Amino acid sequence: METNEVVQRLQQFILDNGLPKTDVALFGVKCPYCGKSDRIRQLENPEELHGKSDSEDIQKYSDFWAYFIRSNESLGVCKFCHNPLKIIEKSGNAEPLYT
Repeated sequence: METNEVVQRLQQFILDNGLPKTDVALFGVKCPYCGKSDRIRQLENPEELHGKSDSEDIQKYSDFWAYFIRSNESLGVCKFCHNPLKIIEKSGNAEPLYT
């Protein structure tokens, strides 16, 4: 499966499941797609969703997480343009999941 297709599936999964469950903006983190800096939300780690979603959804989400994320990174989403992002925790930047 191509990265573009996986990103589209992740984007749809985020919308279908109302992620993130907490609505806390990461101020100062700029979306690489639309340029907004007040709409970035960090997505929950898959372990944080146990008990909040069914196990099949958690497994899909874990697969997305494993596909894109390495250490010191997490997933995020721009709530303005709805694009999923890679959050680089060390630098506090957001990057596209693919270029």
